[in-house]
Amino acid sequence: MAKTQPYHSRITITDTSQGLRIVIPYSRSWFVIFFLGFWICGWAVAEYMVSSQFLKGDAPPEGEWFMLAWFGVWTVGGLFAIYALLWQVMGKEIVTVHGQAFRTRHDIGGFGFNKDYDLAQMRDLRTVRVGFNPLDISSSLQLWGVGGGVIAFDYGAKIIRFGAGLDEAEAKQVVTAIKQRYRIQGGTRI
Repeated sequence: MAKTQPYHSRITITDTSQGLRIVIPYSRSWFVIFFLGFWICGWAVAEYMVSSQFLKGDAPPEGEWFMLAWFGVWTVGGLFAIYALLWQVMGKEIVTVHGQAFRTRHDIGGFGFNKDYDLAQMRDLRTVRVGFNPLDISSSLQLWGVGGGVIAFDYGAKIIRFGAGLDEAEAKQVVTAIKQRYRIQGGTRI
């Protein structure tokens, strides 16, 4: 009988003289990738049709404001879908810890945004179970790979999460790597 081999971690943990760097590639969902790809094609057709109606002056005068409002919401929704698709295909989280600076970066092909935290103000770095709450925006965005995470810490009166797409074992590796080098008050819990 063949034995199942241990799974390899997707994360890269590099400990250098300049600090700790953890790269977490996002776990792809092929269903979400194909759904968003199909939806974006329909979105592009509607964007073209409505914008060409406005440019040609063919928009009905009684529904012009409604079409304009719909076009604005439709455009924002499409841009979000494009972002979510790019995140699914080539997104990664980069965590760097240097001195008293703790940074998370959502990176898509070299572009992204950083969130910086003061390491001295962080408390209780831990792994957490991800639950779904439709009333919480961050929780709702997890389906698309954009929100939340399985690693959390207390920062003042707020809980900060990162590590979206990690499974429990990988999340524990990240927490252990950070705690071995840096002192963060509190313990790991699930």
